[in-house]
Amino acid sequence: MPEFVPPQGKRIAAFEDEMVAFFISAADTLGVPRSVAAIYGICFASPVPLSFADIHARLDISQGSISQGVRILKEMGALKVVGCHKRRDYFSPDLALRRWVARFLEERLEKQLKHGVERLDALASMLPQAGEGAKELHVRLKYLRQWYGRSKALVPLIKIYLKTV
Repeated sequence: MPEFVPPQGKRIAAFEDEMVAFFISAADTLGVPRSVAAIYGICFASPVPLSFADIHARLDISQGSISQGVRILKEMGALKVVGCHKRRDYFSPDLALRRWVARFLEERLEKQLKHGVERLDALASMLPQAGEGAKELHVRLKYLRQWYGRSKALVPLIKIYLKTV
């Protein structure tokens, strides 16, 4: 016989499911693993901190994926340990989006931009100097260098903005 769930419990479960789906959708856009997004989403949807076991009970994700996802989220500053009871850590989302975005910029975008010049130089050395399409490829590489320069210039501005928010 199925367990009786009061109407309020169904609403909370539906809210949690929709919150998880919301974060998974956003994660797909950013290239973040779905399991990481689901873990953050379920913690975000919970009004109380969740333990590893709580997360596992609410999500259809392996324990290994949860362990890895929690570690990633803690490293990013997106989840924080807010208590420990009976040797269990309890997790809550860090709601300061500013820190999260700043960390993303530092660890992902800036790292990518640091290697960009080297990669653009390598691409330039591979370009044919003459022949069919050579001129067009030089124009495209010029555009790519401009995009790269604009992106690199934008990062400090975003960081300044985040400090003022």
